[in-house]
Amino acid sequence: MSEVQSAIEEIEQIDLRQENAVEQIENIVKTKLRKLPIFLTDLKAGEPLVRARYLKDDEDYHYLVRDYSYNPFPEYIKIGRANYAGQPIFYGSRFRVTSLGEVRFIYANREKDEARYSLGRWEVVEKFPVAAIVTPELIREHNAKELFGLAEFIEEVENDYKNDKDMAGFIDIYRYMAKKYTEPIQEGEEHKYKITAIFSNFIYNKLPIANGILYQSVQYPENFNVALKKDVVDASKIKLTFCAKQKFLRIGHLHYREDASVQTDKFDYDNGKVIW
Repeated sequence: MSEVQSAIEEIEQIDLRQENAVEQIENIVKTKLRKLPIFLTDLKAGEPLVRARYLKDDEDYHYLVRDYSYNPFPEYIKIGRANYAGQPIFYGSRFRVTSLGEVRFIYANREKDEARYSLGRWEVVEKFPVAAIVTPELIREHNAKELFGLAEFIEEVENDYKNDKDMAGFIDIYRYMAKKYTEPIQEGEEHKYKITAIFSNFIYNKLPIANGILYQSVQYPENFNVALKKDVVDASKIKLTFCAKQKFLRIGHLHYREDASVQTDKFDYDNGKVIW
C-alpha cells in the first residue's frame, strides 16, 4: 500500500468531532500527499459564475457589490466545504438553478409560503487556472458534459502513472475527495467539512497558481461549483455584470414557482454599489 492509499484509511479513522481533528488530518495530508499531482483546468474569459443569497424579511435588495461576493467579515465565517472558519472564499455556481440548490433553497423554505433571493452573475475577465477535484467516473455518471475533456485528461494521466509505485493509487485520493466535496452536509454536521476544507487549503498552499477549487455540485452534480480565493475578486479577475431579485411562491409541498423578478445590469463599480 502506498502513502497515498494509506492516507485515506488514516483520515477515515479520525473522529471529526474531536478538537484536534484538523491538526491530525493536516499532518496526514502534508506528509503523505506531498507528491500528489494536482489537476488544473482553466476558467475562460466570459464564462459565468452565479451566486445566490437569501433576502431577509427586512431587506428589499442587496445594494452592494460585496453582498454578492465573499463574506468580508471573518468573524462571521464558519468552516465550509473549501474554507476554514474565518477564511473568506468566493463560492460560485455554473448556473442559477445550481446556485439556488447550493443555498438549500427548498430545505430552507419548506415551511414558508414565499421566499426571496438575490442572484449575482459574475463573468471571468481573464483566463485563470483552478484545481479540479473531480473524477472521470463522477463526471460521466452525472453526464457533466462541460467536464468530459477533463475526464479524458485525468484518465490519460492515470494511465501514465500506472507503473509508478510511488504514485500508485493517487487517483484514489481524487475519487475519495471528489465524493467528499459532493457529500450532502446537514445542519449539525458541519464537522464533516473539515476534510475538504483542509484539502482545499493544502492545494491553495501547494500550488499558488491555482486560483481556487472546481468541484461538482452537491445538489446538481451534472454542473460544477467553484471556491475561489478572495484575491480573484480583489484583483478583478471576475466582475459582477448582472443581478436579479426573485420571489418564489409555494405551490405545494416542497414545490415553488417563480412569481416575480427584478433585474439590473447597472453598477457603480468605483463605490461598490448595485443600481436598482
